[in-house]
Amino acid sequence: MKKLKYILSLALLLAFTACDKRNDNVVTPNVGDAFPQIIKLADEGDGELEDEDKFSFKIDLADRVDPSGESLEGKIIPLKKTVKVNFEVGDIKGFSKLSDYIKDAKAFYEIDDCTTSEDANISLNLVFDANTGKGSVDFPAGVEEIEVEFETNDALFDDDVLNTTDRSLEVKLTGLANAESDVTVNTANTFKYEVLDDEGIHGEYELDVNNAAEFNKFIALFGLINEDVKGLKASDVDEITIEFAYDEFKAVIKLKETEMVTECGETEEKNKEIEIEGGLEELGLKTLSGDVEFADDIEQEDGTEAEFKYSGSFEISGKELVLTLTGEYNDDEIEEITLTFSK
Repeated sequence: MKKLKYILSLALLLAFTACDKRNDNVVTPNVGDAFPQIIKLADEGDGELEDEDKFSFKIDLADRVDPSGESLEGKIIPLKKTVKVNFEVGDIKGFSKLSDYIKDAKAFYEIDDCTTSEDANISLNLVFDANTGKGSVDFPAGVEEIEVEFETNDALFDDDVLNTTDRSLEVKLTGLANAESDVTVNTANTFKYEVLDDEGIHGEYELDVNNAAEFNKFIALFGLINEDVKGLKASDVDEITIEFAYDEFKAVIKLKETEMVTECGETEEKNKEIEIEGGLEELGLKTLSGDVEFADDIEQEDGTEAEFKYSGSFEISGKELVLTLTGEYNDDEIEEITLTFSK
C-alpha cells in the first residue's frame, strides 16, 4: 500500500510566527496548537486480485510537533472532539455502475492488536450510498486512524483473460461536518484502488522444492541477502512461495520445523517461516512478459542500513512463471539466475 507523505512547507511554517516576549528581536515559529489538526487519507493507493471480495481505505491525522520532544519527526495527536468526515467514491474505470461492484460498507478502528471498535460494538455512524458514491463517517476523539471497508462483488471482474485496460476507482475526502476551526481536512489527495489481474504477473506462485536444481538456484539468489536462507537444505523446507502484490514483492520459505505461537489468547503450532520483502520499483503490467525490479534496506550490525536490489524480467505461459533476476547487496553481486514457478 502506497503511503501519502504530508509535508508542511517552510513558507507556511514561517507564516505562523510569534514573538518571544523575553526578546523582541527573536522570532520563532509558533507550531503545535497554532496549526489546525489535518484529517487526511493515509495512503495514496492499493490493489487486490480480481476475485477479492473486499477492499478498504484509511483516514488518519497529519503529524504534529511532539509536545514531549521525544520524536523529532513529530507524532499524531488525536482529536479532542469527534468530527464527521465526508467522502466520495468515483472516477470508476472498467465498469459502468459503482453499485454493481460495491455491495456494502463498514467502518472501524483498532483498539489493540486483537480488538476493533466493531468488536466492542462502537459505531462510527457510517453512511454510504453506492448509487451516488457519497458517504460520511465519524472520526472519533482520542483515535489516530479509522478504516472504511467495502464489501465487493467478487464475480464482477473475475475472468480467465488478460485485461489490458484499467479497472479502478478513486476515493477523496470532500469536507467536514460539526468541526471547529482547529480541525481541517485535506481534500486535494486521492486514494486509488486498482483491480489486479491474476492472468498477469500479480498473485502467488510456488517453487518446486523437490526439484534440486530450482531449489539450489533459489537459495543462491536470495541467500545473498539472508544468512538463514543461505544455510537451508531441501530437507529443511516444506514450501517456497513468492507473491507479486500491489506495490510489493514477497517470498515466504515455510520450514518443516514448527513452534508454538500465541496470538490474541490462543496458542497453536505453526511452521516457522523466513520472509523476504521488497518494494516494487518496476513491474510490467497488463502483459505476459516484462521487466521487474524490487529493492529494500537491511539494517546492519552497526545500526546503518544497506540496500539490496533485484532486477530482471519475467515471462508467463499459462500457469507457469519464468523469473530471471540479478542481485546486488552491500557491494556483492550475483549473476543472472532463472527460476521457474507455478500457480
